[in-house]
Amino acid sequence: MTDAEFDDRVGELLAGYGLVTDATLAKAREFQRTRNAMLTRALLDLRLVTPELLAPVLEEVTGVRAVDPSLMTVYPDFVEQMVQLIPGEVLADLEVFPAQSELNRLHVCLLNPTDRWKLAALEAISGCHVEALVSNELALTSALNRHFKDHLPGQRTRKSSDEQRATVERVYRARLEEPFESLLDPAMSLINRSRDALMRGTGALETLVRDPRIIRLVHQMLCRVIDLEASDIHVEPLGHTLRIRARVDGSMRTMWTLGPSAALPVVARLKAMADLSIEPVTKPVDARISYDLVWNRGVDFRFSLVPSATGERLVLRALDRARKRRSLDDLGFQPDVRERVERAAALPNGILLVTGPTGSGKTTTLYALLDTLNDEDTCILTAEDPVESRLEGTGQVHCDEAHGLTFASVLRSFLRQDPDIIMVGEVRDAETADIALKAALTGHLVLSTLHTNDAPGAIVRLVNMNLEPFVIASALRLVLAQRLIRRLCPDCKRPVDDVDVLVRRLGASGSLLEGREVFAPGGCSKCLQSGYRGRVAIHEALLVTESIEELILARGSAGAVRAAAQAGGMRTLRESALSLVADGITSVDEAIENSTAEGEAA
Repeated sequence: MTDAEFDDRVGELLAGYGLVTDATLAKAREFQRTRNAMLTRALLDLRLVTPELLAPVLEEVTGVRAVDPSLMTVYPDFVEQMVQLIPGEVLADLEVFPAQSELNRLHVCLLNPTDRWKLAALEAISGCHVEALVSNELALTSALNRHFKDHLPGQRTRKSSDEQRATVERVYRARLEEPFESLLDPAMSLINRSRDALMRGTGALETLVRDPRIIRLVHQMLCRVIDLEASDIHVEPLGHTLRIRARVDGSMRTMWTLGPSAALPVVARLKAMADLSIEPVTKPVDARISYDLVWNRGVDFRFSLVPSATGERLVLRALDRARKRRSLDDLGFQPDVRERVERAAALPNGILLVTGPTGSGKTTTLYALLDTLNDEDTCILTAEDPVESRLEGTGQVHCDEAHGLTFASVLRSFLRQDPDIIMVGEVRDAETADIALKAALTGHLVLSTLHTNDAPGAIVRLVNMNLEPFVIASALRLVLAQRLIRRLCPDCKRPVDDVDVLVRRLGASGSLLEGREVFAPGGCSKCLQSGYRGRVAIHEALLVTESIEELILARGSAGAVRAAAQAGGMRTLRESALSLVADGITSVDEAIENSTAEGEAA
């Protein structure tokens, strides 16, 4: 709730409990307006209530513990650590007081903890998970002036919400623009000085993990790669070095190379952020970092750690938490593909499969389909591993084989939950495929993914799972194959001179480029000299027609299925990619490299 709503609720409760009269409340409101203060400050300044009477009311309004920071003992080294994480101008403008720190948690006093954006802002600035406490304005201001006065701005006035957000934005951006060496050098110096203590195992690792220099180093690594729209972050101890790489636009890029001594504290810090023990592990660990590390971006990180011969190898997958309803148009579907997908999705039953390699956007496409189908009249259930984004109004189940929640077992349970539409994260085995196909035959629309190179390959894969061909032919409605290819950077792409040479080189498929302007990658600062910025999907949509059904029943080859699908109007991955070349969106090399499917020449 806003500060005004917060004040109204506090006044309402105080009056309801008989702690103030309407007249005294009106007097406090008038005082509040003249002083630009919170209602609690006005009530205390006028001595209309005591802090002891006010505390339980604040707790009832906020649901968090009320404390008086002016009574706390705060040591100078704690203050120095806090201002390294949260600069004085942020403390002053947001009116917060750091009260306590743990391994990855900061307990801070706020005037209005129900205004959730402030907690997100503090997490994005500090890199730590923030736990809220509530305090009255008089006590909080007194504590700030007493303990942090040397770090606060000289002239202070109470800021509006917009001014507070502007402060957070400015500080966050300034930190992103700091030279990385200004973070790395002090952190590495601290790590190297701690080597002996780390070997003795005297709690030195926990001390490092809590140190602001390590916290800021790791936090900035994550923020900076997310600023580049990276999908994955790889932390790789190689024995002689610690390599940090990011996958940007589908390509791996080395971001930083650190000394080998950085591996233990950097990985330990990331473990702490995922609420795991910081001690070395002997088996793979999966977890999640689920607080607001990145300002103005709802990003979680799926955490996967495996012990290797040279240390603990860690990969973080960035997951967009704040999803908007998206149409198939938003995903770049070409008109013919979109028409086929929408026609299949409008059917009351059957199974739709999305295929492609890892990282090709299959789940994003399924979510877009579910967003299109999701309404008050439809029951949608999903089985996922893991649940990557929340779909409002649906039932989502996180599958966990270690606890017996397999795709197959969850899918069986779904059939007793009266669903209209079922989404299965992936068809991994014959059992899951068999249940999904039979669900599609009994009146349900089933959406799922399959790992194959192209659409015809998905049909062959199902047949090779020893499923009954007539069940596949009867249940399967559409196979959508997709991949992601890189977009040319619009700021540095350059025209290709010899288009005719390209057309001859590509043979029959080169006809798509005749008479068109074709571009090649350049290289500039905006695309990190790669010549590409962003990605776009290419598709082939195979509708199961009568001729395809006959091939399934006859256990036809992928080549035969492909020929029949093309005869029925299917645009191949290669054709989809080259149409983007003709539109100036990507290059010929990128199109050829990423659209060669089984049965097509490179």
